[in-house]
Amino acid sequence: MKKLLTALLTLTSVTLGAQAATLVGWAELPADTFDAGPPSGAWSNGVRGAARFKSQPVQGFSAVQFGSDGSYWFMSDNGYGAKSNSADYLLRIRNFKLTPRTAKGAAQKVDVGSFIQFSDPDKKVPWLIVNEATTDRLLTGADFDVEGFALAPDGTIWVGEEFGPYVLHFSATGKLLEAPVPTPNLARLPTLKGQAPIVIGHRGSAGTLPEHTLGSYQAAVDGGADFIEPDLVVSKDGVLIDRHEPLLATLDKPLDQGGKVLEATADVAKHPEFASRARMGKLDGHDVYGFWVNDFTLAELKTLKAIERLPQLRGTNFDGQFEILTLPEIIAFVKNVEAKTGKKIGIYPETKHPSYMKAAGFDINQLLIDTLKKENFTDPNRVFIQSFEVNNLKELKTKIMPAAGVNIPLIQLINSDDQPAYDLLAAGDTRTPKDMLSDAGLKEIASYATGVGPYKRWIVDNKGQTTDLVSRAHAAGLYIHTWTLRSEPTYLLPQYKNDPEAEMRQLLRAGVDGFFTDFPATGAKVAAQYTTPFVRSPQNPDFSQGVSSSAANLPGSGGFEGFNISPDGKTIYALLEKTVAGDLPGQIRLHALDLASRKWSLVGRYPLDDASNSIGDMTFVNDHQVLVLERDQAQGDAAKNKRVYLLDMAATNADGTLKKTQVADLMNISDPQGLAPSTQGGVFKFPYVTIENIIVLDARTILVANDNNYPATGGRGKDVKDANEFLWIKLDAPLQLGAGLGRK
Repeated sequence: MKKLLTALLTLTSVTLGAQAATLVGWAELPADTFDAGPPSGAWSNGVRGAARFKSQPVQGFSAVQFGSDGSYWFMSDNGYGAKSNSADYLLRIRNFKLTPRTAKGAAQKVDVGSFIQFSDPDKKVPWLIVNEATTDRLLTGADFDVEGFALAPDGTIWVGEEFGPYVLHFSATGKLLEAPVPTPNLARLPTLKGQAPIVIGHRGSAGTLPEHTLGSYQAAVDGGADFIEPDLVVSKDGVLIDRHEPLLATLDKPLDQGGKVLEATADVAKHPEFASRARMGKLDGHDVYGFWVNDFTLAELKTLKAIERLPQLRGTNFDGQFEILTLPEIIAFVKNVEAKTGKKIGIYPETKHPSYMKAAGFDINQLLIDTLKKENFTDPNRVFIQSFEVNNLKELKTKIMPAAGVNIPLIQLINSDDQPAYDLLAAGDTRTPKDMLSDAGLKEIASYATGVGPYKRWIVDNKGQTTDLVSRAHAAGLYIHTWTLRSEPTYLLPQYKNDPEAEMRQLLRAGVDGFFTDFPATGAKVAAQYTTPFVRSPQNPDFSQGVSSSAANLPGSGGFEGFNISPDGKTIYALLEKTVAGDLPGQIRLHALDLASRKWSLVGRYPLDDASNSIGDMTFVNDHQVLVLERDQAQGDAAKNKRVYLLDMAATNADGTLKKTQVADLMNISDPQGLAPSTQGGVFKFPYVTIENIIVLDARTILVANDNNYPATGGRGKDVKDANEFLWIKLDAPLQLGAGLGRK
């Protein structure tokens, strides 16, 4: 008990120490402050009306930098809160002289000075802007949502914004110097060779249309699948047929004895002419009664129609609409897709039950290679051959493919541990799937196969924990393609909360090189979150001006809220405000842009206290530490989290995120002198929704200010207009201030 109390007291002292910051200066700029410019505020949701304001409000401060002679530069954001209502709000940075109140009752003053107007007279912006046809082409809040800026050693101005998000480069006078720089999608999935993962349409798009049909394959292609997967068996006359098993339908007993269909992929049980074909057979050592594909000729199979294999789950609306396919027909379909669209789709055939087919008199492996050669479809970039059995893959590798002069990558499928490879089991080999996925087993697989296709629970276990299988398979030089991802809740772990995308994201983050899914449209959507070239918000002009039809992968107003230049002036650091789709919730990316090479890199991920939080600004302390403002989405009495964190870009937490330490709680600032009118009981609170300005004055003092979202209300009272407040805060412990930083 004594140790527990000591630990609690230690934790409390650390927390209180972080909250012991003191208000040593306060100033305020009234909400209704204006400077020169045309009337504004005429737009509402894209519709223009009468201007609400006679000129340009001095409002919405989103970033701060030092000016000369003790002044400050503050940048206003896009205007009135949205792209659709800020077309007449001009983007500017303004110079201010701040005189804080440092003793109770003393005067305070904020003097508004000159401004720098952002413009694009040289037409560097490649899309239409609001003032497109004017000579000076002044930039507005409908063009960009500017949220952070930095003053470079050469006198130019770098700006981070949210609509793109883009990085903008202006002259010292505010003229855009080059085209907006887009944000690359630096997802860094740990695949074997850093390549994009492939999405494999499992039997086509089996979750939406009956599996192994042209409809299912077309839906998979339309949904964005990279490969489609036919399961191959052999007809009586030696043709490769696309069915899930050698059985067209399984029965509990003969139909004439009242037998019922247990599972079927074709309507054979409804064909009285074939009723006598049902028989008992042995599949992988088990007796099974039903209709066997190798008892039917191709001509007979063509009289049948495909039906849904899981009717209780997926319905029967499409039963009887599609015929049974051959492998050449599937290849012809893929070639036709390429001819029409230019899109190359791969084929990922599985040889089903090679031991059974060999006992029935067919060498399915030889038939497969012969067919692929005949159809001129042997490109190793567009074909994978997979099997749950082992020796047939070895025979393909060592005999059949060399004799045919082809080299197609092979994938060793691995089932759950209670289902060993049948050919090994039949030969008395006691190796289990677990043995095959050991380091020694993976090494052997690598001697004949290009990759391994394990059941997904080998990668994410039943408790939802990611195992080390992917990294071990990659260490053996093997690709890893897992199966099968389905969107129905019955197939999802509870932790995913009925969200199939969450399962896909976990597997992609684990580093899988591909996955089989019954819902390839969903799979392609999730994979694209990692592989799309750029990070783009819904306000990106690619969407608003019809350049792109793909989905945004960053929430609105989620762009570069944290933005600054390194102490040596060589690198821009840009911190997104919100999480990129596909990343773990509550983690936001910190980028670096080298100004000399213009190369981007991912510094790391900032961990938010809560996934619903946002960051407000970022400023350098030294060459590896920055202060970051973090806030919740609440204001007034509902506000809880408005904090300043010290982020160490050279230190990481156990989960790989960057390490942060609280240095000030803006909802609990000591104000012993009563400098601010809102202080109560010696405690000052800063409960505005958006707090977006921070700069280091010296090792113990920081300046913080809010964005008042003019003409918003609610921070200091339900009907009180939000002002711009400026806080001089003394920290309880000094920062390790780098040389040349702070107020000179």
